[in-house]
Amino acid sequence: MDLFYCSCLNCEGKNLNEKQHNAGRYIIKLAAKSVYNIINPEIEVINNKPRFKFSDINFSISHSNEIAAVCFDKKPIGFDIEQIKQRDFQAIAERMNFSLKENTLEEFYKQWTLYEAEYKLQKKAKSSYTFKFIDKYIISAVTNEQAEIEKNLKIYKISNNEIISLK
Repeated sequence: MDLFYCSCLNCEGKNLNEKQHNAGRYIIKLAAKSVYNIINPEIEVINNKPRFKFSDINFSISHSNEIAAVCFDKKPIGFDIEQIKQRDFQAIAERMNFSLKENTLEEFYKQWTLYEAEYKLQKKAKSSYTFKFIDKYIISAVTNEQAEIEKNLKIYKISNNEIISLK
């Protein structure tokens, strides 16, 4: 599983939502051509899930605040990133029926990102991996197959049209 991310603050767009959307599409096209040798990275949406029209590589897009990120894999995946920020997480957790193992903000975001990633997968996850990222973000990736996501995860930062391997 490969995770690519970039700051979306320098991307084109009238507002943050548009910048995040454009950054996600930029990551998809750059990685598709540079890493996966997908000549035509045209995207189609089937059952509300984006996918490459001419490739079997799967991807899942997410963004939070100034970070846009895309996870790629040969298997179907779901992925979410959230900025950890103060909020009334107990009330949200109760409304969403999250069973928090610890009554902490970080545990809430772990449950929230797992929920969102599984929603994007559109199936019950058999494998998942959650970790803190760049100090104030939390990330979850899920797949509906048994997999050691943590061991297979590679992380890349995109800066100035360059892909930099971090892990």
